[in-house]
This record gives sequence, structure tokens and C-alpha cells, in this order.
Amino acid sequence: MILESLLSSIKYFFFIILLYLFIYNPPFKVVSSSVVEIMVVPAMLYIILSWRWYSLIKIFKVEFFLFGLIIFFSFVRELGLSESVFFRANVLLLLEAIIIPCALINFYSTIKLGNNLFKEIILVGVIAAFITLAMIFSPELNASIKANFKSTDFDDSVAFRSFGLSEGLTFSYGVVQGLVFALVFYYSRVNSKYLLLLPLLLISIFFNARSGLIPVVFILAYFSIVEFNFKFIGLSFLVGLILYFFLFVTDIFADYRETIEWAFDFFVQISDFLSGDANQSDTNTFATLFGDMAVFPQNASEWIFGSGENIFSSKSGNSDIGYIIQLNYGGVIYIFLFILLVSFLLWRISFICKKNKWFILLISFTIIIGNVKGLFISVTPNFRLVMLMYLYLIYEDRKNINSINTFFPSRKKNALI
Repeated sequence: MILESLLSSIKYFFFIILLYLFIYNPPFKVVSSSVVEIMVVPAMLYIILSWRWYSLIKIFKVEFFLFGLIIFFSFVRELGLSESVFFRANVLLLLEAIIIPCALINFYSTIKLGNNLFKEIILVGVIAAFITLAMIFSPELNASIKANFKSTDFDDSVAFRSFGLSEGLTFSYGVVQGLVFALVFYYSRVNSKYLLLLPLLLISIFFNARSGLIPVVFILAYFSIVEFNFKFIGLSFLVGLILYFFLFVTDIFADYRETIEWAFDFFVQISDFLSGDANQSDTNTFATLFGDMAVFPQNASEWIFGSGENIFSSKSGNSDIGYIIQLNYGGVIYIFLFILLVSFLLWRISFICKKNKWFILLISFTIIIGNVKGLFISVTPNFRLVMLMYLYLIYEDRKNINSINTFFPSRKKNALI
């Protein structure tokens, strides 16, 4: 009995490590390939040896087909090119979006200690946030991590906002933390202790990527409107007060003035953009996104089929807007394939989460708005997390139609919010 319990604990600990590596994909210098790419082969072997290939293809045959269409289009689009633009990335996208998470979910099902993957996702999100906090408070740790890990996010130009052990610190890491924030906020409706984690997650967003505020703003706005009450307002004020005290009353503001001012300038820029004053500053994010970075195809052929170029890395006329990158690479056909994929994912999950429309709307809102700031549906932490949650809900729904209530419990009458 003791040995069995110990074995389960070891397996659980190993799973948490794998889950963190899968979602955040830390860019180790000692590893030539990314951690997630290395996980592909073991994941495929695990699925093969556990005889789960047939059920995997049967359950997700439409998803395989849609990803296959995207891969086929990029293959044809890049015929004759000397190097891959998005073909290789789209092949990896399929592997990272379905194969690896399915292997992780199947492994998780063998762990007796585990019964709600959403809570494990919250756990690794909190671990990531603690690493961010430790790097903020410890310049030595911050310098050590940045010296031993390879990442463009560690360049001097963004050094004031790159604190974490993850790829995509300046975009996708923030979105992941924002999604974890949304899950924590939802669970706080049942257990108020979760509220203590919200300031920590907000700090990990503020010190890295304001794009992480997309799911945060949604979840707060949604439950403010749907379940408006004074306790919610009071607790939101308390969380905000704790965050304010941490950022502005302690020595943190003096040490990271540029970072904090940059984070809160996001709200000023939204106000300027909505009021029509966005052009008052050349550094306004919204003016840049919808001005300089709005690079469109040059002719009808490029509008339909694209130019096959990744304008994100273009020396002239470049852009980091996801829709613009996709449009210039593969035209409206390429964008349509992604719209088809996302629409199917949301449509399928909507049958499972009928009583939890907030989750469908959260994912929809985050993908639609997130793809403005960068390529959301790509080999990035944010899309890996979305697909992990998506696949897990489908697997669990097939096992037990009532299991979704376990992951999204109703608010208790005596809950604080």
C-alpha cells in the first residue's frame, strides 16, 4: 500500500514536470532542439505501445483532417522554395496540438492522485508565476537564467519585461498566465482561497506581456455582468489593492519603474485608441498595429494564395499581426483554413460546455484578439494550452457525460463570489 502510494506520487511529480515542459517549453541552451520537439517521439511511442492509435484517430479524425489541410496547403505553397517558411511549423503544430497532449492525458489517467487536469494546469501556472517572482526579487537568479537559456526574449531591448522560464515571454507566456488567471478566478467562486493566487498571476503578466490581459479582462468583465454583486466588487478591489501595494508601495517600483509604467500604459493606450487620440504618440501600440504593421498583399493573386513569405521576419514592410502574417503568406485561403479549424474546435466543445458558456467565450475571445498581437495558432505555449484543455474535455466527456461538472463546478451558496 505504501509502495503503491509512493509510486503514484513519483508518477504525479514526473507528470507535473512533463506538463510544465510541454506548456512552457523552456529554451535550454544545452539542448539543440526545443523540449517540446524532443517530446514528440516518446509521445508517439507511448500511444503506440498503449494501443491507443485507433481510438485517437477515431475520436479526432476531423481535427486530423483540418490540420492535414493546413499542412498540405503550406507544402504546396512552398514548392520550389529553398527553405521552409511555415510547412515545418505546421507539421509540428499537429504533433504539439494532438499527439503530445493526448499522450499526456492518457498518462495522467493512470495516476490515481489525479482527477482534474485543470487543477494541475493551475499548479504549473502558479509555479511559472513563482519563478517570475523569484527572478524579479533576485537579480542573481535572473542573470543566471538569462545566461543559461536561449531566448530572443532576453535581448537588451526587452530585458525590462522578460522574467520567466518559458518561451515566448513577450507574448504567449503572458496569454498562458492570463488563461490560468481565468481558471483560478472561476475556481475562486467555489473556494475563496484561490483568490490569493490572482495577484501573483497578474504580476507574472505585468512583468512580461500585456497580451496576457486579454483573458483577464474578459473573465472579469463576463462575471461582473453575468453575476454582478457587491462581494465580487469588494474582493476585486482587495486583489487590486494588494497588487497596487506590491507594485507601488514596496521597493519594486523603484527597481522596475520602466516595466511597471510600460504595463499600465496599456490601459492608457486603450483609452487613447478608443477616443481617437491614438496617433498622439509614435510609440502607441494600437497606432503601430493598425498603422505601420497593416501590411497587405500587392495583387489579387497574393490576396487569394499569398506570397509564401513570412513578413514577420521581412526586412521591409514587416508585421507581427497574426492575421496579416497569415494573409501575406497564404492569402485568404490560408486564413479560411484556420477559421475552419477554430470554428470546428469551438463548435465541438460547445456541446460539452453547454452550461459553461464562459469557457467557450473565453477561448474564442482570447484566440480572436490574441491573433492580432501575434500568431496565436502556432507552435506556442498559448495554443498548446488551449488544445490540451480541449482534448481533455473531449476525452473526459466520452468517459462520463457528467464529468464536466467536476471541472466546472457550480458556485456554492456560501461562496464569496
